[in-house]
This record gives sequence, structure tokens and C-alpha cells, in this order.
Amino acid sequence: MLSYALDYESKWWLPVPSEFPTATDEDLAGWARRVAATSPSSAPWNTDPWAGFLAQQLEQQYAELDPDRMLALWYCPYGVPAAGYVQMFALPRAGEADLMAELAGLTSMVAMRPNAVRAHGLGDGVGYSRILGDAEGNATVAELGYLFAPEQATVAVIARSADPEVIGMMAPELWELVETVRLTAQ
Repeated sequence: MLSYALDYESKWWLPVPSEFPTATDEDLAGWARRVAATSPSSAPWNTDPWAGFLAQQLEQQYAELDPDRMLALWYCPYGVPAAGYVQMFALPRAGEADLMAELAGLTSMVAMRPNAVRAHGLGDGVGYSRILGDAEGNATVAELGYLFAPEQATVAVIARSADPEVIGMMAPELWELVETVRLTAQ
């Protein structure tokens, strides 16, 4: 079993529970209502009639997250709802990892140009960006991702947003977050 530690700047990121009910028995609807009531909200969600639907929007954003993630943080530079999100996946592995082969299976509407990266706690890796589209060929999601292969694990840190400008704005904070990730085996 793998566990993680990381640091993040709370003015940019909102941690999202991995499952409901939480350790404090809060269900998804209750959590969404609490976040909507206690967090700054972005326009137009801070005015009527939108404010009344903010908790429902947060629930919908939660439903878009991958249930197999190890971690999820919402990127909220303007307040909630999230402008984008980051998810981290860490899977145990035996043997060597071929990160370029992992990327070869990804599709994109634009050319992917992987680049070598090195994170303090995860070691050597590969960074990439891509645009995902729907069946009609319309761009739907911008993604910025990093793959690493620290000892006995493969780690993916993937940020997504429907707005490519948000991904660009998020990039420095995402890299700062990636630099702090530490994995431990339990």
C-alpha cells in the first residue's frame, strides 16, 4: 500500500474528500453545502439565482473525478466552483517503467511534446500537455500531466480544465505541488 504527503497553497487549492461519508460522517450533499456556505465563490455563483445552485454544482464537479484517484484537489483561484482540478494516481509496480510508452497510448487533438522533468520527491519523469475532444471533434478538456517512476511505483499527476487558459495559469502552482509530493510504502 502506498501513501503520500504533500504541501499545497490553500489560496489556490481545495482538498476534495476521497470518499463519502467522510471520517466525520459528512455525506457529499452536506460537504457541498458546507463548502458553498463557507468558501469564497466566483462570479456568477456569488449572485442570485446562481448562488442557490452552487452546492449542486460542487456535487456535479465531484462526480467528474476519477473514483480510483489517490488524491484530488480543486483549483479555485477565483473561489468555488473549481476552475480546474488535479488528481494523483500512484500504482505499485515491479520492474522498470517506460514512461514514454505510457504516454504513447494517450490521444490528443494537438501534437503532444513530452519533456523531461525532475521533481524533488519523485525523481525523473515526463511532463506533457494535451487537448481532449468529443466525438464531433470539438475540444472539451485541456490537460497538463506528469508521470514519474519512483522506486516500485508509477505516479501520475494530472490537471484538467475545460479552459486551456486555466491550465496555463495553474501550471506554476501545479509544479510547486508536484515538487512536494513524497510517497511512502506501508
